[in-house]
Amino acid sequence: MTTPTHTFVCPECRRSFEVDDAMREALLEAGCVVCGAPVVDADLTAPTVE
Repeated sequence: MTTPTHTFVCPECRRSFEVDDAMREALLEAGCVVCGAPVVDADLTAPTVE
């Protein structure tokens, strides 16, 4: 089974990592897990299937 992933790039600390749909939603609600900066849809790429 493949899971769609998104690439997240923080607008503040510039950290980049792959996230799944659940983590995407958590980022949009809570902000960057590294620095706490607010996250918007534009900070996440369209999903790709791995």
